[in-house]
Amino acid sequence: MITIDIDLLKRLDDESELKYLWRIDGYIREGKFQNWKEVTPLVNKELYDDETDYCEESAFRKKCKYARDFFEAGVFDTYKEDAYFKELEVQKREIAKERQKLYSTKVEYTRNIRHQSRFELFYENIKDAITTLPLPEFHADTVNTSAKNEKEHLLAISDIHYGANFKSENNFYSTNEAEYRFNKLLKKTIDYVNEHNVNKMNVLTLSDDIQGILRITDLQLNETTVVQAVVEVSRLIATFLNELSAYCKIEYYHTPTSNHSQTRPLCTKASELGDEDVEYIIGNYIKDMLALNKRINVHLNFGKNYIKIPIFNFNSIALHGHTVKNIDTALSDLSMLHRTFYDFCFVGHYHSSKEIISNEACINDTEVLVCPSFIGSDPYSDSLMKGSKAACKIYVFDKYEGHTETYKLQLN
Repeated sequence: MITIDIDLLKRLDDESELKYLWRIDGYIREGKFQNWKEVTPLVNKELYDDETDYCEESAFRKKCKYARDFFEAGVFDTYKEDAYFKELEVQKREIAKERQKLYSTKVEYTRNIRHQSRFELFYENIKDAITTLPLPEFHADTVNTSAKNEKEHLLAISDIHYGANFKSENNFYSTNEAEYRFNKLLKKTIDYVNEHNVNKMNVLTLSDDIQGILRITDLQLNETTVVQAVVEVSRLIATFLNELSAYCKIEYYHTPTSNHSQTRPLCTKASELGDEDVEYIIGNYIKDMLALNKRINVHLNFGKNYIKIPIFNFNSIALHGHTVKNIDTALSDLSMLHRTFYDFCFVGHYHSSKEIISNEACINDTEVLVCPSFIGSDPYSDSLMKGSKAACKIYVFDKYEGHTETYKLQLN
């Protein structure tokens, strides 16, 4: 005699009546119960609370028999297949989505790798070009120690645009001409140092040291590649500083960013990737070339678009000028931005010189000092019917009265 397993006859919480009967019929067919007659009383108790609703065992048996006939005849196979194929379609869509995610990730990764590789190759080419250049001969002349320190002198060099080659109405330019102008600037600066008994000279470059490839039209002006221009202009500036240091001590300040020295990769807009700027290479290469010269201190401020210059107790700041919205209010705008009251602001970029008095402090004027360009006028300035001579300027500062004198060193 088979013992009835009461637990098997318990109706599950989420089980419908038909599913329950189908499960019990399966147990009977497996031999766990003898027949429907044996389990009918317990099944009725599981299904109905009211005894008047109880069914005979034949009623349960017939329901299951009809369902089994349909099942064994394959009537439900089509529905099974439909559900199966629907599930397959869902899984295919999920797999396709995951593949697309992976593809998108790979595309972005590949783009980043390609971008990094281009710049690594660019810097490697720079390095290879640098190693082919001889180090300059450092002068051993004694620095003038008898000079007084009552004045501060600052030589501003801006917009060299090395690599450009053109002939305009009143000017011409090439790499040879740039080298000639540096020699001319060196001679004039040495004469100034000797004449004014200068012990220390502050030298400031305001960037745009190369012509670069800011626009497609720059390719028409460029005499040399960007890599070669970067190396050669770095050598020219370093050599100039090195030879000048034979006559005075030098505090060199390199403006960290400009517009023509931006590489603008992947068709980016102006200053969109402002850190991709070869002024970083130029400034550090100059510093490395002059590392053995103890008469020159090189000041860099990469990571910012400006550099601060200590002149006595005055607050001075220098930047190229391409990010300045209004040159007349530049001093007050920068003072508000940095929460520092600047006395003097040096800018280039405009290829002409101005001295704009912004306001007055207790004993000095506060000024925006716009420096002329090393390159001078060009075909573009001719089209605007404007232009100015290639020049650099030496600004003289009194300890109390601030900026008191300006000397123009004309180069063409």
